[in-house]
Amino acid sequence: MNKQISLNRSTPVAGLGAVLFAHFAARFGNAGGGVPSPFEATGGDIAGYYTANSSFTAVSAYLYGLAAICLVLFAAGLWSRLVTVQSHDAHGWSMVGLVGTAIYVALLLALSLMQLALLGVAHREPGSEMIAGLAIVWAVSVALLVPGSVPMLLGFGMAGRRSGRFSGLLTGFALAGAALGLAPPPEVIGPLSPAAASLFFVLSEFQPWLLVFWILGTAFVIRRSELPVKSEAEGEPATAEDTAG
Repeated sequence: MNKQISLNRSTPVAGLGAVLFAHFAARFGNAGGGVPSPFEATGGDIAGYYTANSSFTAVSAYLYGLAAICLVLFAAGLWSRLVTVQSHDAHGWSMVGLVGTAIYVALLLALSLMQLALLGVAHREPGSEMIAGLAIVWAVSVALLVPGSVPMLLGFGMAGRRSGRFSGLLTGFALAGAALGLAPPPEVIGPLSPAAASLFFVLSEFQPWLLVFWILGTAFVIRRSELPVKSEAEGEPATAEDTAG
């Protein structure tokens, strides 16, 4: 019972931490007016940006790392609840969510490490060609954040739906976020239809908010309830203590 109470307290805090750390990491990362595009700026311009904004960049890098750690703890706590449900579908989808979390965490860590590497190269070898390559890896990691969240949202969203532990609203946030994560980037749609490109741009900007709403909503549900185990064969849910007995 004490373990359950501890999980109910730590998992929501980890979810909130992941959201806050990622938010402030992005804010600090753009505090200097935005990172120069590695496809347009020269190596000298990129080095100059990181040299001038070294403090903000370092804080942003460490915050991305903290966000990754918090997301791991949140996903592990969520998964530990979903696997107690007597539903093979929920088990399978929760594993998809766990693998998806690993992918998203890898992207967050890539952002953190690339920022630190860029900062180091900018100070030691500002004229090095390596800085342009590192900046491209960083830019690709940023671009992959939205589609990279799809497996996590889809897996945990479907697991929550199959388990009956979460409301339809939370499932809707997760599945809508997954669907928007699969939308083609505006740059691809632009030559075909400028109007559609504008629509997809708005949708791509809204997708991270769906991820935030899902994490915070899930954290709130976990904090407010013991999330009783629900059997596929029985209409009435059973508590975790009943199941253990």
